[in-house]
Amino acid sequence: MSDRQQHDRFSGRVIYDDPTSPPGESAHRRRLGDDDDDDDAQVHEELLRAFRNDVDYLESDAHDETRKYRILAEWSCVVGYCEALSTHADASRRYSMFPVPLDSLRRLVEEEFVPLLHDAARSDAAPRTRDDDDDATAGRGESVHRRTVRAVSNAIWGKAQNKNSSTRDELHANSLYSCLRGEIDGKSLDCFGAALLVVIGMNMLGFRGSRLTLSEDHAYESHLDEDGDGGDGDGTDTDEANHRRRSSVKRATCEVAIPGNTKAARAKRGREISRTFESKSGAVTAETSWLYMAKNPVLCNTPCMVMAAMISNLNCDIGKNRPGSDDGRPLVVSRPLYRLKRDMLWILHECMTAFPFALMELGECEEHLSSQRGMEWVDASELLQCKGTLILRNEKLFLDAISISKSRYGDAQVYPYLYCGHYHRDAGRDGQEYRLVEALRLYSNATRVASSYRYDAKDCLQLMKHFTTVASLISKDILLSPRNSGGIVNDARPWIKVDNAIAAATWLLGFFDSLMLWEEREQNTFVEILDVRHKHSLGKLIQHFSVDIRLAAIAKIQSQEELGNNSIAVTEDRLMHFRNPRSNRFAKDSLLVGALSKGKVVVRELEMALPSSSEGRSCRERKKARS
Repeated sequence: MSDRQQHDRFSGRVIYDDPTSPPGESAHRRRLGDDDDDDDAQVHEELLRAFRNDVDYLESDAHDETRKYRILAEWSCVVGYCEALSTHADASRRYSMFPVPLDSLRRLVEEEFVPLLHDAARSDAAPRTRDDDDDATAGRGESVHRRTVRAVSNAIWGKAQNKNSSTRDELHANSLYSCLRGEIDGKSLDCFGAALLVVIGMNMLGFRGSRLTLSEDHAYESHLDEDGDGGDGDGTDTDEANHRRRSSVKRATCEVAIPGNTKAARAKRGREISRTFESKSGAVTAETSWLYMAKNPVLCNTPCMVMAAMISNLNCDIGKNRPGSDDGRPLVVSRPLYRLKRDMLWILHECMTAFPFALMELGECEEHLSSQRGMEWVDASELLQCKGTLILRNEKLFLDAISISKSRYGDAQVYPYLYCGHYHRDAGRDGQEYRLVEALRLYSNATRVASSYRYDAKDCLQLMKHFTTVASLISKDILLSPRNSGGIVNDARPWIKVDNAIAAATWLLGFFDSLMLWEEREQNTFVEILDVRHKHSLGKLIQHFSVDIRLAAIAKIQSQEELGNNSIAVTEDRLMHFRNPRSNRFAKDSLLVGALSKGKVVVRELEMALPSSSEGRSCRERKKARS
């Protein structure tokens, strides 16, 4: 399947932009200057060859870690430049990437980034004044490592275009290039960009244990606790035994993604992440927080893994609306940047065996622009527990991400289920009905994982946004007829197989069950789509199934039948059903179950009210333990 053929999956929902204006007309290229001796990558293939050569060096046994991290800094400039050229919101300011001035971009590291790092290191080593001693940034009793992290991060934020508000959602602000040349397009740094540059900078300064540390929606620096029991090695071992060993080593952490140049912002950088929760009155801690992945984050312990994180965070979107958004506008994306990102991630594929996010991003690239490799049929017998099962390699990328999340990270990641759910929803919208069942099952697993964390409005903000979006996608792409999913006529999908409809209904109930359980555990109402007035509430979505299907689904979820299928995914011949709801509101003979069982579904606030007599099964157990 060619790149352009794959666009049919997103026909009408995604516009693939392919700018042709020469880059020499851009402010970005003009700021770099002209040098006839520059080694320019004239075409896509030349840029990939240069990238592969550097990746080979990163994977080699060479012990020059400073050079390896300098290479990372150089490629952060290169890909950041490519992203800036091809993703501007104004179409008149989007340009072809090629030729890419590799030498000019590499010189940015030597001429601007290295001096910035050395100045930061010198400022940290300078004698402190009385004012310094009164300032939290002085860090009395802190390690040299932590003080240097603070100095480097302050220097990086001082160089970046700063904004007073959080830059977590800013597009195209994730690279060294956006830090050094952000003033051209008014870009600052996002959370990932700040952490990436600090870790690269620390390693270039000789702090070998500094590691890029990632949760699903946050990034920070970590290093071996100086009171720990040994070093973390040379970062080259990635097998399962070493993963467990490294997980047991005590690591110190540093917050660095604090925007702004106020005294308060500068003081917060370099702090242990546990201090983030000191001022919070709730029960969320680093051990229970989704934003910090319950202290079980992805540790990028090799330069290649850092490179994979860098490339995975390339943002090909032009604008913030996503396919299926309620405003109906198609998403505009950069076709050449998707192609570059896809091909770079394939080069790094062997480095991504412990990195679900990178696998998911490669899978998404293949969804948009399929390569021959992504469209190969591969054996998935072990994953699907069905001998001789072949699936597209594209799909296997998503399944691998789930498998790794389960085996290495305690099944604590939400996004692998969401990405894989989106894949099956897209594949099943106009055919392969069983994939819609699988999409709902995966979305249900996403809410199951989310409900294992303690809730905090700021900590879980992105999760709430995702689940509201998912409810909208479920409505339009799964429950409504494909002919009418534009919202003109709300006809329910005519399911071809009754078994598929029943299974889909059980997983829709499972999706909401975990969200209700979450609220019951917290004794708080915070999930937007659990409000009966929401246009994608449970009552409004479940009514797209006939009463017969709903009754069959309710009987299924309350049956004591053994599940008997440990497969990681549904296949056309082997359906799975949601069983054993955990929320009190889904208890047998509850008011809510009664409302869902009627011919006309009417769910009122009474049916959705938090149970007053208990906090759910887990809360009762916690109370018993305390007593």
